[in-house]
Amino acid sequence: MISVLGCIADRHDIRLVIVAAIICLFGCYTAFSVLDRAHDDDRLRAPWLAAAGLTGGATIWTTHFIGMLAYRPGMVVGYDIALTGLSILSAIVITWIGFAASSRIGPLVGGAIAGSAISIMHFTGMIALSAPARFEWNPVYIGASLVSGVALGAAAVWLFYRGPRLRWRLLATLVLALGIMAMHFTAMTAVTLRFDPTVAVADDAVLAPEWMAVVVTASMAMIAIVALVGAVVDRHLAKRATHEADRLRRYVEALEATTESLEATTDDLHEALAAAEAANQAKTNFVANMSHELRTPLNAIIGFSDMMREEMFGPLGNDRYREYAIDIHTSGLHLLDLISDVLDFAKIDAGRFDLHEEEFDLRDTVATVHNMVIGLAATAGVSLVDYVPEHLPRVFADERRIRQIILNLVSNAIKFTPRAGNVAITLSSEPQGLLIRVSDTGIGIAPDDIPLALEQFGQIGNSMARKYEGTGLGLPLAKRLVELHGGRLELRSTPARGTTVDVVLPRDRLRPAPGNR
Repeated sequence: MISVLGCIADRHDIRLVIVAAIICLFGCYTAFSVLDRAHDDDRLRAPWLAAAGLTGGATIWTTHFIGMLAYRPGMVVGYDIALTGLSILSAIVITWIGFAASSRIGPLVGGAIAGSAISIMHFTGMIALSAPARFEWNPVYIGASLVSGVALGAAAVWLFYRGPRLRWRLLATLVLALGIMAMHFTAMTAVTLRFDPTVAVADDAVLAPEWMAVVVTASMAMIAIVALVGAVVDRHLAKRATHEADRLRRYVEALEATTESLEATTDDLHEALAAAEAANQAKTNFVANMSHELRTPLNAIIGFSDMMREEMFGPLGNDRYREYAIDIHTSGLHLLDLISDVLDFAKIDAGRFDLHEEEFDLRDTVATVHNMVIGLAATAGVSLVDYVPEHLPRVFADERRIRQIILNLVSNAIKFTPRAGNVAITLSSEPQGLLIRVSDTGIGIAPDDIPLALEQFGQIGNSMARKYEGTGLGLPLAKRLVELHGGRLELRSTPARGTTVDVVLPRDRLRPAPGNR
């Protein structure tokens, strides 16, 4: 034990060891969360098991290579690409086999198989290591590393099957993460690299800080795949809700046509309605839970890529890797925005959305939005202007959500406005309340398509609109947030001439300005 700790302290960068431990914990928790869903859904058990194996194997591989990045052997080292690819493939496949066996054969056997993936992946990765040195191995530490990986892997899966409570999942996460870290650093203690200039090193096999970009990219890809699996399941639940709604409609028609069987039909109607509500609630809960589980590791990815982009631990050494880090950071922020919008919808649908109301000056909010999007407007070649009168009443509302409404509308307007076009933000006090108007000279929307644009995930089907990125969340989310404030959102548009969106906050949300009290 003392030798292992000495190996970590003397031959590793402690900061990167901590990064490896954090990513390992996030990955293990996500893998067990996905495995839990595999046992809850018999119809989609196979895809969920595959996703759990993918997440667990990727966690083992990512932890290993961040640990290797932390390793300081005192010489230039590199990796064989083919063997490195084989290492991640072996980790994913063997972890998947172990998770699948845990429900068929038993948790201890399945966990031991999954634990063996840690050892197989590690030593495959070590074979891929290329350095001008001779490798000297200590068989005692090799045996200890193999035992720790298999034993702690078996214990972690056994703890996971003890019960459905969160505490068992957290305990299993800690034990599996300990198994991965213990196996890796015990195995690293078992090897000593003796410098030997006669040993040939593979061409272009040089380990540099930019490897961090590769590892973070791989982690992000794994999380994106988990999100894709979640989307497939969500689609399945949506179809189920639609099916139950169709059943409800048929029962209503039968009720009108056959009054003699009123009592029996009414009972069936209640069952169908309850089933439809349960399916819809299951979909809402799934979206909320998946959004939370994705947002936590995604915040870590954004933070690590920002550290790389700022080169906090030293230069990356290659401009292309710096560009990759910027792309990862930008993509992560975009994905986080989408996940936050989906989570907001889920909270509204579940009736768990709370407004944090205060009195504020709407002119300051508009100025903040203007500063946030002025760069986007300049890049798009669009003129952005504000028409804000000097004297306006103050507003009592959730300032963050009002800012989100205006930001969504203005960003949408800029996105769908061609170069040399105009986007305007106008505030005015009207008899019915305070008017917030966002107008543009963009591509516009056909009158028949306006209801679709205001639906969740609504996508206009014409060829012009399909050229622009979008999930269909901006307008519907803005409308729901306005309605939560007791206001209304109205959209008017003419194709090829532009769009105007009016948000009206009711008069009971207005407060006198300080000079008018």
